[in-house]
Amino acid sequence: MKPSKTDRIPEHMAPQKGDIRLFKNPLLERLSKISPVTVLAVYLPIIIFFVWKSFAIGIPVGTFIVLFIAGLAFWTLFEYFFHRYVFHFKPKGEVQKRISFLFHGVHHQYPNDKKRLVMPITLSLAVAVLLLSLTWLLYGTWTWAYSAGFTVGYLAYDMTHYSIHYFKPPNIQWLKRVWKSHIDHHYRDSTKGYGVSSAFWDRVFGTLQKPKKPLKTA
Repeated sequence: MKPSKTDRIPEHMAPQKGDIRLFKNPLLERLSKISPVTVLAVYLPIIIFFVWKSFAIGIPVGTFIVLFIAGLAFWTLFEYFFHRYVFHFKPKGEVQKRISFLFHGVHHQYPNDKKRLVMPITLSLAVAVLLLSLTWLLYGTWTWAYSAGFTVGYLAYDMTHYSIHYFKPPNIQWLKRVWKSHIDHHYRDSTKGYGVSSAFWDRVFGTLQKPKKPLKTA
């Protein structure tokens, strides 16, 4: 699928077929690729640990549920802003262009490279440690329950993103909208549809991706 002349896709993010080698160093190149199985294998035990730790220190069930939902809800906001302002920051100069390409531009140029559909585990763990440290300063022992919800949100995002690019949309109306919004983000207007797992914040901030054609019903 190629963007039309009216589509708002920057030249450095124009979709192409195939894949690309990012690093001459074989180790760095290997670390830039990842399977969703690896993400599940790393983060599911982390989520289980957060849940266990929450109850091990005596957090009441009601408090856990509230904190878990708060973490899950905040993830959707974090996802939106991280995608919009970090992944899609406007680079100035060759160094920033290279960083932008490594961060997210490569995914837009090669959206069907199945080995780069989820965030590299080294990068995601580095961000996770930073966020966990900041959350601890704010919430103390409530961090475990809050982070359980936040991490579930991240895992849902990664798995949703992988599925959108790798599988056909399921025959469920709201999931079709999720699929369509992100595909349009790649092929129609990269300044819209920043939410992948949820379009809520796109609605709030006026960046909702509107499909050209109405979705077909079953």
